[in-house]
Amino acid sequence: MYKVAKLIFKPRVKSEEEILDKIDAILSMLYKNGQILDNWIVESRDKCYIANVITTDDDSLDSKYYNGYILKEVENFEIDTEIICDDPMATDSCHCDEHNYYILAIYPSENSSPIICGNCGKEISLIHIPYIYKEEEHYSILNFQRTYNAVDTLWMDSLSDRFTKRQIVDHNSQLNKIGMEICAELEMKLGKPVYYLLCNPIGGWFEFEKNNKNLTACPKCNGEFSKIDNAYADKVCHNCRLAFYTVDDGTQ
Repeated sequence: MYKVAKLIFKPRVKSEEEILDKIDAILSMLYKNGQILDNWIVESRDKCYIANVITTDDDSLDSKYYNGYILKEVENFEIDTEIICDDPMATDSCHCDEHNYYILAIYPSENSSPIICGNCGKEISLIHIPYIYKEEEHYSILNFQRTYNAVDTLWMDSLSDRFTKRQIVDHNSQLNKIGMEICAELEMKLGKPVYYLLCNPIGGWFEFEKNNKNLTACPKCNGEFSKIDNAYADKVCHNCRLAFYTVDDGTQ
C-alpha cells in the first residue's frame, strides 16, 4: 500500500533560493524514478525543510533505488526519511515474487503506476520496473501516462469527442501506437509478455449503447481472444499483445 511519508532535508548549501530549487529538483527526480507520486508539499522548519509526499512502498525511499541524477543532487543535503502511515485512499500494490505477464493500463489514475501484475492484478511500483529507451528514469512511461489522461479528460468532457475517442479506442491511433511501442520495449527488458490495455469499448455512460459494443475478435488481426483473469482485463490477443475488458451491455 502507498505510504504517507516525510523527507527531511538538512542543507549543505547556504542560499535559500538554491536550496529550494535543489529540493524541488530532487522531488521531481524521485517522481520520475517511481519512488514518490506527483504532488508534494514542502515546509520550512528551523534549519531544515520537510517534504510531505506519497511514496509507493515501505522501502521505496531507500537510496538503493537512486539513479545517477538523484545521487548527484543529494550530495547537497543530509536526508532523513520517515514513513508516517498508510495512505488511506490507496489500494495495496503488488508484492508477487513472480509475474507471468504484465499489462500497461493507463486509464485508472494519474498517480497510480500504470504497470499491472498479471498474477494478482495490482499495480507494480515503477521502482521494480526497468528503464526503457536507454533512459535513466521512467520519463517515457510517465509522460505517456500524462498524455493519455489529458486525452481521456477531453473525451470525458465531450470536447473534440471524435478525435479523442479515436485516440483512445483505435489501435491505429498515434496515442495507442506509442503505448504499444512502450509495451514492446518493456517486454524486451522484462522477458515476459506485456499487453497494452486498449479501451475498446470505451466504457462510461456517455452514449452507452454506441460506445460499449463489446468486441468479439481482435480489431488489429481479427484473431480470437484468449480469456484471462485480471482486475483490469478479461481477454487478450496473444498475437498483438492487446488486452481488453468486457463491459456489461446487457447482452452478457
